[in-house]
Amino acid sequence: MEKEYWRGAIEDCNQAIQINPTDARAYFLRGLAKYDLGDNQGAIEDWNQAIQIDPRYADAYNNRGSAKYDLGDNQGAIEDFTQLIQIDPSDTEAYFLRGLAKYALGNNQGAIEDYNQAIQINPRYAAAYNNRGLAKSELGDNQGAIEDWNQAIQIHPRLAAAYYNRGLAKSELGDNQGAIEDYTQAIQINPRYAAAYNNRGLAKSELGDNQGAIEDYTQAIQINPRLAAAYYNRGLAKFKLGDNQGAIADFNQAEALKERQKNK
Repeated sequence: MEKEYWRGAIEDCNQAIQINPTDARAYFLRGLAKYDLGDNQGAIEDWNQAIQIDPRYADAYNNRGSAKYDLGDNQGAIEDFTQLIQIDPSDTEAYFLRGLAKYALGNNQGAIEDYNQAIQINPRYAAAYNNRGLAKSELGDNQGAIEDWNQAIQIHPRLAAAYYNRGLAKSELGDNQGAIEDYTQAIQINPRYAAAYNNRGLAKSELGDNQGAIEDYTQAIQINPRLAAAYYNRGLAKFKLGDNQGAIADFNQAEALKERQKNK
């Protein structure tokens, strides 16, 4: 039903463009419809046209940057978000999105600077704190990262990713009990958070609770049967408990999944 709506929208925009080939908004709206139908390249072409007609069309830069990011063209996305910031220096989302693209390119310091800017404009931007924490963590600043996730959680207490990320940093710092508490909180918010079960299993294993770890890995596998790491980790826990046959079966499954993913 939704696809039919967007196809109808494209036909309406085609008609509008035929009547007025310089209608930037018609190209912009047709791009939105194509984007929602999964045609990122077609959407980009329409937003190119909208921008050619109106070089200060902020929404077109925003959406084109997002589509480029989706396609893995992070440098192209950065250029679009930079253009958007030049048009509107107070656009918090533009800084945030440019930070995402910089992070994807491994430019963690540049990403932090963009998240700083977004937070300066909007001090209650929970996602910016969350993502700044990720960039700080990549640079080895786990304590600074934890402070950012604390802030994100204070603003948005049901942001499961912030609890999960904080759990990872606590594990890295050797605070496995604190990590377990954070993973548990993430799971309460999102009971299908396979990675949280997997990592809670790792923390339990570090504390010697291999049976509890196995239960978590099993839960992660039920949610995501293609999660090779969970099979491997469960195999290790079984091995520690003397279940060699069960361990071998899990190791084989993990290896088979890795090979399958490598050949895709």
